[in-house]
Amino acid sequence: MSIKTELLEEPKLQFGSYFEHEDCKTGLAAYGPFGKSVAGLHPSEIKLGFIGTGETVSDGKEWIEECAQPIESENVKRSSSRSDSTDTLPGVDMSDPQGDQLEKILDRDFVGFSRESPFACCFQTNERWDRVINHREVQRILDVPNKEQRIWQLVVRFEEELKSLATTSPSPDIVIVALTPAMVDLAHAVKLSDSSWLNFRRAIKACAMKWGVPIQLLKHRTVTGQGADLQDKATRAWNFCTAQYYKKEGVPWRPITLQPKTCYVGVSFYTAGDEDANVTVRSSVAQAFDYLGQGLVLRGDPFVWDKEQFGRSPHLTKAAARKLVQDVLKEYVRVIHTPPSRIVVHKTSKFWGAEHGDYNELEGFYEGIDSVFAGCESDLLALKQTGVYLFREGRYPPVRGTYFCVEGQGHFLYTMGFVPYLQTYPGSYVPEPWQIIDHHGGSSPKDLFREVLALTKMNVNNCSFADGSPITLSFSRKIGEIMKHVPVGETVQPKLKFYM
Repeated sequence: MSIKTELLEEPKLQFGSYFEHEDCKTGLAAYGPFGKSVAGLHPSEIKLGFIGTGETVSDGKEWIEECAQPIESENVKRSSSRSDSTDTLPGVDMSDPQGDQLEKILDRDFVGFSRESPFACCFQTNERWDRVINHREVQRILDVPNKEQRIWQLVVRFEEELKSLATTSPSPDIVIVALTPAMVDLAHAVKLSDSSWLNFRRAIKACAMKWGVPIQLLKHRTVTGQGADLQDKATRAWNFCTAQYYKKEGVPWRPITLQPKTCYVGVSFYTAGDEDANVTVRSSVAQAFDYLGQGLVLRGDPFVWDKEQFGRSPHLTKAAARKLVQDVLKEYVRVIHTPPSRIVVHKTSKFWGAEHGDYNELEGFYEGIDSVFAGCESDLLALKQTGVYLFREGRYPPVRGTYFCVEGQGHFLYTMGFVPYLQTYPGSYVPEPWQIIDHHGGSSPKDLFREVLALTKMNVNNCSFADGSPITLSFSRKIGEIMKHVPVGETVQPKLKFYM
């Protein structure tokens, strides 16, 4: 058995003044968001509304004031901790001549979110956008014995205030749902009789869609810093502010290795009931990303899936696959104003063909593509983490971007691992590579993995160096979790900011 390995180059991102860097925090700290470089992609202020108790609204506003100022990272280690390391990487200098300053590459100081900071954007608050719920009313809801009823009553109460904010002009751009510790503990989630879950966060986001204002849940411990397994204040500020900037239609960064006029689509599935709530169906979720990282959300038509006959992993019928990709491409053109020259579809299960009768996804996808843009290039790619690992000497796992091919087993890529720029592995578990388990198209496995690597850097909801999953797959799953709480016939927003 032969194994071939290669290290793929770390994709770079583009920031303000078209500055390029591989790390999002470094780029934002140096030149601010990419949106400043293009007219219309940069908001100068973000109007915030608040819903919560008197205490949580007050604490939330204090958090906003803190985010306006630079915040020093609490995670600083002495460089001597590296000097004893036997873990080396060819071509990488593991010495640390700058001491503590270098140690902050992983946990970087927050630069502040204001007009004077590199973000060149600020938060605006106003009492007219505050909606305070009496703490005794909250307590009455939390005292409801039935947890399902308790969660829904809390969702309905918050939605009442959200409606008030959204329908009273001028309305805020984003509404902060400020939760008490008791709300988080007593009204988080409950398992229902049909083995599905009712989740407060997902349910309130689903209800908020009809009012057209994105929301941001803010837990009390995020503000106070009290709680186990909590990121330091600077990291929390990075994540919070970058996400709000995106929700206001700003572009924090863009990848420079993804080709323009390519539409990246993630397809996932979720369980939902029909109008009579007596049939379990699987509906598809697709999202399309362009080279700016802007995403569009679509919901496929419901269909019955017999897992006893066909297995646990759902597949689309030929007709459903055709309609889904048609809808994706038409929506892409509506927003981008130009047809894509190539479409890439990511899934975690293989693409079924003619041997599966009505569930001929492959032909359905091709027919859908050709019916909208005949001749459009396409790559249909199934990715899965399969338990095949590489090991190397030293304390750290393989380098992020390690591509390897195993004879008879296929092609693999590490999207998590040791990061030379950070000089560490920013994870707490053994990373598992992705494998191409199915591919239909003309691109090489190596080029497809280069795109996957870039797509792991597109999660603006988490201002980290990279995610373990490409955004096409990770967000399609999260979108499905929220969509299952959207009742039949209710509004489904097409923008990602409503699902973050």
